[in-house]
Amino acid sequence: MPSWTEFRLACRGLLLLARFDEAFLRYFDRSAAGALRSFWLALLILPYFLLQLWLDIDQSVIAPLQCVAARSVGYAYGWILFPLVLLSVGRVLEREREAPGCIAVYNWTSLLWIVLHLPATLLGGLNPDSQLALGLSLLALAASVAIEGFLLMKCLRILLWQAAALVAVDLALSFFLVIPIFDALGCARIPTLGT
Repeated sequence: MPSWTEFRLACRGLLLLARFDEAFLRYFDRSAAGALRSFWLALLILPYFLLQLWLDIDQSVIAPLQCVAARSVGYAYGWILFPLVLLSVGRVLEREREAPGCIAVYNWTSLLWIVLHLPATLLGGLNPDSQLALGLSLLALAASVAIEGFLLMKCLRILLWQAAALVAVDLALSFFLVIPIFDALGCARIPTLGT
């Protein structure tokens, strides 16, 4: 589990990353051990995930317990799939040494995504038909995509087009694999972005 010092340093690094300052790299433990510790964030972020789940569930349409199970499977896949892609890409691009550090930073950015998406999540929970919530969600998604691309470029030392392709793979995994898991397990998603 990350220490309090590591948590504070990572938050400082996330602020720099959000400003597209490449000095963000200095604030993360990019070793294999740091990458493994970063997976503990899945437990830290679980309450936010449960809040999103509670706000998204339409009690009249789906069975809540079945939906929780489906979303939990999707949540686990979300934490596992793209890091596996990063390990594979690291091997292919001869960036094996950089891949664990990239995974560590990528996992820590989950905290940044919460900050970016929280206003839209809360507004959408108060009013599911809110156009403002949809607009905020789209804006947060665009910022997330840009930040992730920058992160991948700097952590893996790759070109812009390669980083863009990896971001596209990450989005494709979410939209074409993880979200269909929800549907297959009987948890049709309410159409919101960024959750």
